[in-house]
Amino acid sequence: MKPDETGPNRGATVSEVAMTQAAGGLASRPFESEADYDLIRRLLVEIVARTGPPVYATIGNLDWWRVAEDDPRSIYQTQLWFDSGQLVAFAWPIEGQVDIVVHPDYPPLHNVALAWSETYFAAHAAEGAVAPWVAWAFTGDVARIAALSARGYRRTERGLVVYGQPVPDPAPQPALPDGYTIRAVQGEAEAEQRVAVQRAAFESTWMTAERHARVRHSPTYRPELDIVVVAPDGEFAAFALLWLDEANRLGVFEPLGVAPAYQRLGLGRALMAEGLRRLAEAGARVACVETGLDHHTARRLYEAAGFKLLDTDYAWTRQVEPAA
Repeated sequence: MKPDETGPNRGATVSEVAMTQAAGGLASRPFESEADYDLIRRLLVEIVARTGPPVYATIGNLDWWRVAEDDPRSIYQTQLWFDSGQLVAFAWPIEGQVDIVVHPDYPPLHNVALAWSETYFAAHAAEGAVAPWVAWAFTGDVARIAALSARGYRRTERGLVVYGQPVPDPAPQPALPDGYTIRAVQGEAEAEQRVAVQRAAFESTWMTAERHARVRHSPTYRPELDIVVVAPDGEFAAFALLWLDEANRLGVFEPLGVAPAYQRLGLGRALMAEGLRRLAEAGARVACVETGLDHHTARRLYEAAGFKLLDTDYAWTRQVEPAA
């Protein structure tokens, strides 16, 4: 789902947006400004501090998701819930699915956020269509699963697996074939090459120079954590992007890929080792990575690099009829 040309509540202020009441007298309103993005980031940092990984989103995941959208203002579709001015939950509906994050002290908001998102989806669904609506839940999230089950969702076999490990100290040195090197991308000057290697690795035209520029301007982005393997002829052979939650000393790999012409050379393992080394230098103590449940090649790579499965985040679905 995409916002209209003006965007929901674009330019609105708190005084212009009616505050609705959620469960327990909590206030709820739409996302209004970039100041709300900062509030969401603080909530994610607090949740990691309280629970540790796995979590539904880190600040790096959030920045990456925003870059992934064709319209970076699609986050203005997000609904926020507050307790005494403190953000405690949000729901971000995107193209037939919703990402929900709830502070662990507010489990009833899982149900509230799901109800809101279903209403949103019904209002934006194509006229006459009955479409599946997707939400997500870790197998260990009892409160989320209870809310989903009560609302008629069923678990699918589609999911994301989240891996984690302590950052080794000392971190392993990357092992590379002769003539290959690993280094950070040199900003805009190498944006075209950086875009090309990601396109090749994922056989997709999704990454563009404009998108990579948005990556570089994301608040969590660190140039030294945007790394590439350079082949002997100077071509970029593989890449990895890492994000750091400095407060929680948590690093996240998102994404990592090797161009087809350079696969089976150990470049993925080398990128994992170099990423861990750089995270250690930056003060990280834990690293995470996620991939699709059925992405077996990536899973083998992460497991070989020492990552252990933390949980699986399954897609749950139900039919939602469009509003009249």
